[in-house]
Amino acid sequence: MEIKKINTETQAPISNGHRPGDFDEFIGQDHIKGVIKTAIDSAKKRKGHIGHILFSGPSGFGKTTMAGIISKQSSVNIKTVTGYAITKPAEIISILNSLQEGDILFIDEIHRLRPNIEEVLYIAMEDFVIDMVMPEWGNVRIPINPFTLIWATTKSESMSQPIKNRFVYHFHFMEYTPQEKQFIINKYLTSHGISTSPQLLIDIASKVDSVPREIHNFCIKIRDFVITKTHETHITESIRDNFLTHTQIDDWGMTPLHTKYLDILREADRPLGLKTIAVQLGINEKAVEEDIEPLLMKLGKIEKSAAGRVLI
Repeated sequence: MEIKKINTETQAPISNGHRPGDFDEFIGQDHIKGVIKTAIDSAKKRKGHIGHILFSGPSGFGKTTMAGIISKQSSVNIKTVTGYAITKPAEIISILNSLQEGDILFIDEIHRLRPNIEEVLYIAMEDFVIDMVMPEWGNVRIPINPFTLIWATTKSESMSQPIKNRFVYHFHFMEYTPQEKQFIINKYLTSHGISTSPQLLIDIASKVDSVPREIHNFCIKIRDFVITKTHETHITESIRDNFLTHTQIDDWGMTPLHTKYLDILREADRPLGLKTIAVQLGINEKAVEEDIEPLLMKLGKIEKSAAGRVLI
């Protein structure tokens, strides 16, 4: 199990070159940023810790980035670990014991935690103590340093209600608005030395889903195409058309796999199960459910019925 600890006094937290480093750089999620800024200011004035925070929302929306910004703005250290990496109560106890006062513990994919590990966290979150079973003295309650727990999950419905109730703040990450999407695309392209017209920017933005990570990856594809296939730094209509043909990207980020999925349902002309579709696509069921279907459902092209997947 790997635990990453970052000292925010000397290093930007959880940064890999494109992640925002502060709230001003983080585009969107204003409903979250405003409340968190208030919580950080309160903690500084009280010389205490921030209340525990639960982040929910699809993958790629900036939950990890937001946790890093909170640690930086609070001037505290952050330790990060994924839920599936914690398999025994002793492991979470070791992590909790290692926290300094005010530290942030960030756990990603928290819904994967086992019930017996959640039980350890219940008491730690509320009373900042952990219960240890000692062979000679029975149960011993050991105090730990006050800390802030930030949990991120893509499946909040899979979490138990008792653990949800331990969080002071629960935020759900929302998609970018069209204006935010255009702004972030322009920002990414500018950072790569690439420009385009306002009208083409609107058109380019319509070719990608409103997910921060997808938008960033989309801009990298544009950068690579412009660098290798043209001698220009300004995107024209011709360059845009050639790029879309080259990458086979359609409106809102539709790819050939999305199109083939729809063709399979159209040709069947009846509801199909996930396994049947996955076999015909040549990918596993999890990839279909997590990588293909969310966009199709968002665009209102398919529906999951009791009989199977159907076209709308």
